[in-house]
Amino acid sequence: MAANLRTSIKSVLRPIVLPIWRKIWARLETRLSPIESRVTTLDQAWNVHLPAFLNAVSTVGAFGHRLSAQAQELRQLSAQAQEFQKLSLRMQQELEAASGQIPRLWDRIEFARREMMFELAHGNRFDAAFGPKVESAPLIVNREKVETAIAAGNVRLNLGCGHLALPDHINVDMRNLPGVDIVASVDRLPFEVGTVSAIFSAHLVEHFPQEALRRRLLPYWMSLLKPGGMFQAITPDAAAMLKAAAGGDYSFEDFREVLFGGQDYEGDYHYNLLTPDSMTTLLTEAGLTEIAVPVAGRRNGKCYEFEIVGRRP
Repeated sequence: MAANLRTSIKSVLRPIVLPIWRKIWARLETRLSPIESRVTTLDQAWNVHLPAFLNAVSTVGAFGHRLSAQAQELRQLSAQAQEFQKLSLRMQQELEAASGQIPRLWDRIEFARREMMFELAHGNRFDAAFGPKVESAPLIVNREKVETAIAAGNVRLNLGCGHLALPDHINVDMRNLPGVDIVASVDRLPFEVGTVSAIFSAHLVEHFPQEALRRRLLPYWMSLLKPGGMFQAITPDAAAMLKAAAGGDYSFEDFREVLFGGQDYEGDYHYNLLTPDSMTTLLTEAGLTEIAVPVAGRRNGKCYEFEIVGRRP
């Protein structure tokens, strides 16, 4: 009975429901058709463009990686450039410091060279003060005159007097000539340090090499002087002689003889040539003060000469 009822209901409802369902289905098909079409198009687009997209993405990644690597390399080069700049600046500073040391180093080398050459050239020919060697001890010829001057505290020396002895001085020469009171080398005198009132010499200092004069002889003489003691020297004036020779007022033979000495005996050789300025420098280095040049460019026979004085402080 139940089955007959269901069959009866279907028969009644079918003509009613079927047209409605067909109308609904038709509407659904109308809407689904564009969707199916788009799904097909999207599927094709996916299959075609996805590989290109993936390739593009991978290319961008590779380019970005390369760009990053280049940036890193650039940073490294920049750091190296900065280090090179610092190194260059440091090298420049070291070079400037070294260039400042070169003159001092050269002076030291030159000093050592001059010391060595001086000893080689003159060590066997000159004694302690580099004067011509006198092997014997000082010989006091006029002992009474010497002892009287010492007792009076008024020892005035005329060094290298030669034939021009001074009566108010103790005359010293390496030769036993008339008027000589002491036969000795001028660097080995029989007087104590600080006991001599005055030292005078005429045409003596040019007989000694420059370094002998600077390092030994002048300091030795200064040590003999009392405080306030006077030093006086007369020597050829190189500045005046050169000026006269250049002006044609001074013969070559006279200039040559004064320059090199008469060379008549062992002590008659000249080793030096001085000007008022150069002699002033030497006396200043020796410690003298109140240095003055009262006479310069004075003609004396074949020679132009100057006179210089100074005081031991």
